[in-house]
Amino acid sequence: MKKTLCALVAMVMLVAFSAPALSHDHEDRYVREEAARRNIKLLTLQEAQGIAAERIHERNVRFKDAELEDEADDYPNGSDFRPVWSLECLASGQEYEIEIDAVTGEILKFKLDD
Repeated sequence: MKKTLCALVAMVMLVAFSAPALSHDHEDRYVREEAARRNIKLLTLQEAQGIAAERIHERNVRFKDAELEDEADDYPNGSDFRPVWSLECLASGQEYEIEIDAVTGEILKFKLDD
C-alpha cells in the first residue's frame, strides 16, 4: 500500500511539473507548422537570443525560458498570425522579459523586472 501511494504521488508530481513544458511544446510545434504552411522563415532560438543579448549589452546572459508563440491577438497588425519569441533571461543580476518578432527580429517588448 505504501509503495503504491508513493508511486501515485510521484506520478502526480511528474505530470504536474511537466504540464507547462508540454504546453510550450504544443504551441511551438503549432507555430512552426503554421509558418511552414505559410512559407514563412522563422528566426532560430539562437538568433533570437543573440538579438536579446545585443539589446541588453551583455555577453554573459543566461536564458531561463524561451517560447515560440503566436501573438496575433496581442499585436494586432491586420494579420491572423504573428510568431514571437518570448524570452526570460538574467544578466548582471537583473531579470528581463523580451519579446522578439520571430520573422523580422524586431524587439516588441523589453522589460526589466524589479
